[in-house]
Amino acid sequence: MPAELDLAAEELLPQKGSMCLLDKVILADDERLVATATFRTDSLFCRDGRVGSWVSLECMAQAVAAWAGYHGRQRGAVPRIGFLLGSSRFDCMRPWLELDQTLRIEVQKEIQMEDGLGQFNGLTLDAKGVIASAVITVFSPEDPLAVIQGGLRG
Repeated sequence: MPAELDLAAEELLPQKGSMCLLDKVILADDERLVATATFRTDSLFCRDGRVGSWVSLECMAQAVAAWAGYHGRQRGAVPRIGFLLGSSRFDCMRPWLELDQTLRIEVQKEIQMEDGLGQFNGLTLDAKGVIASAVITVFSPEDPLAVIQGGLRG
């Protein structure tokens, strides 16, 4: 059963400050997470009063990280970094995200392997409907620093 939440996204994410694009996590369960995001003129990716819809891909990736952070928090773990390996079927219906509009970011787990490899379907929506969708592939190893410093050793 989904947990309805009103939780600051930074509590579940390794991203902090202007790098954290999500505002709140409003729903989470074993299979999905729903978050909100609002872009303003002082937002990191705002240029000439606009934010490109491609930024919604990072919002979806951060929602996946928040999903992992939510589950880690239930085990007493702190949020850890993960890796966006890629996306497929990324489709933007509009070129720009409207400023000062609350966006709804939804991710749905398709597969999560024990080694940390996972795939999620993502959506970015506003009051008018779907802005963007993608399939997101991520990797969340037990020791991300070891991966950064020297790669995986088998």
